[in-house]
Amino acid sequence: MKKYYVLVSILSIALFCSSQNILTVSAHNHTQVEARHIHLHISDQEINNLMKKGYTKQDIFKAYFIAKHAKEKLDAETILKVYKQKQSWEETAKYFNVDIEKIKKAHFEKHKQFYEKNKTKIIQYLATYTGKSPTELDKYLKDVDLHFLIVAAAISKKSNTDLSQIIKDKKEGKQLKEIISKEKLDPKSVFDEAKNIHKGIHRVIEK
Repeated sequence: MKKYYVLVSILSIALFCSSQNILTVSAHNHTQVEARHIHLHISDQEINNLMKKGYTKQDIFKAYFIAKHAKEKLDAETILKVYKQKQSWEETAKYFNVDIEKIKKAHFEKHKQFYEKNKTKIIQYLATYTGKSPTELDKYLKDVDLHFLIVAAAISKKSNTDLSQIIKDKKEGKQLKEIISKEKLDPKSVFDEAKNIHKGIHRVIEK
C-alpha cells in the first residue's frame, strides 16, 4: 500500500463531491502553494503557472484529476479550457470520456478494503488519539462505519466535544454537515484534522 493512499483517495473523491459534501478542497488565490502535490504528481511550478493565468487551485486539481483518468494523454490546461466553455465539471469529464461516478465507486471500494485489512491498527491508533478504549470504539462501529469514526474523531478533537456525542448525533440521523455546524467548526479545519489522522494511521501501518 503506497504512502498516503487513503489521503490521496479522499482528496481525489472530494474534488468531485457535490456542494452538499462539506469535506471539500478549498481553493486558494495566493500565488505560492504548499510542497509538491504527490497525490496528483503536480509540482508547485505547474500550479503557480496555471494560477497566474487565472485558474483557481481547486479547478487545477480537478483538471489534473480528469487528465489522470483520461484514456488519452492530456494536460490540465487543455481540460481547463474545455471547462471554461462548458462551466460544468460533470460535462467536462464526459467530454473526455471520464466516468467520475465509476472512479468514486472504485476509490470507495479500495477504502473499504483498506479499512477491513487494517481495522485493528486503525482502532488502536484512534484509541490513543481519542483517549477511548479499543472496546468502546468497537461498540461505536455498530452505529457508524470506520470512515465516519475517523471524521468523528477529528470533530471531537477540534470542538472538544466527547466522541460519544458525535456518534449519538449521527445515530439520531444528523448529517455530517449538520454536526459540524452544530459544533461551530470550519469544515476545512475538520478536513485538515482528518488528513492528519490518516497520516498518523499510515505511519503506524507502515512500521
